[in-house]
Amino acid sequence: MERPKVISLSDYVRKRHGEALRRLRPGAGKGHWFVAYWRHWQESLDRLDDYLMKLKEKKMPIDNLKIEAPANEPIIIATRDFAAPRALVWKVMTEPEHVARWWGTEGQKNVITAFDVRPGGKWRIESHDPDGNVYIFTGEYREVTAPEKFVWTFGMENMFFGKTLLETHTFEADGAITHYKSVSNHDSIEDRDGMVASGMEEGMRHGYEVMDRILSELTQEA
Repeated sequence: MERPKVISLSDYVRKRHGEALRRLRPGAGKGHWFVAYWRHWQESLDRLDDYLMKLKEKKMPIDNLKIEAPANEPIIIATRDFAAPRALVWKVMTEPEHVARWWGTEGQKNVITAFDVRPGGKWRIESHDPDGNVYIFTGEYREVTAPEKFVWTFGMENMFFGKTLLETHTFEADGAITHYKSVSNHDSIEDRDGMVASGMEEGMRHGYEVMDRILSELTQEA
C-alpha cells in the first residue's frame, strides 16, 4: 500500500487557502483585511516550520535500555541507543575524563588510576560512595577495534574472589544514532542471576543518563 505524502502544516494551509488570496483583483487586496490576515498567518506558519525543524534536528536522549538474561546461558545482554555518532559514543566510553563522570550510581565519585585502551592494557577505577565505602573495579582489555568494539575483563578487588567476567562491547553506527550492546559472560547461571539481583540495572541506567548529558555537551562544543 502506497504511503500518503506528508506535507508541512504551513504548506497545507497555503495550498488550501492560497487560492482565496490569488482571486483578489489586482490592487484590490491592498489594505484588505484578508491580506493582513494572510500575511500574519504566513509569517506565523514560517516560524512554526522553523521551530519544528529545530525540534527534529535536536538530538534528544533515547532511554531504551534493555537487559536480557537468557534462561539457558550464563550471560547478560544489555542494549541501549545513543543520539550521537559512534565515534563520539566511543570517546565517552573510553576516555578516562568522561568515564569518571558516568561510572557507577548517583552520588559516587570516581578516581581512575589506570585506563590503557589497547590489547593487554589495564584499567582500574576506585569508586567512592557517599557513605565512605570504596569499590575498586579492575580489568584488562583483550581486544580493541575503535570505534566498533572492545572486549575486556571485569572484576572487583577484595570482592567476588576468583570471579572475573569477560565482556564484549559493540557499537553500531546508524546515522546520527549509535546502537550499543554489551554481552557479559559469567561462570554459571547462579552467578549471572546474582549479578542481575544486585541492582546492576540502576547503575547502568544512571551511567547512561549521565552519558547522554556528556554527549550533548560534546555535540554543542563541536
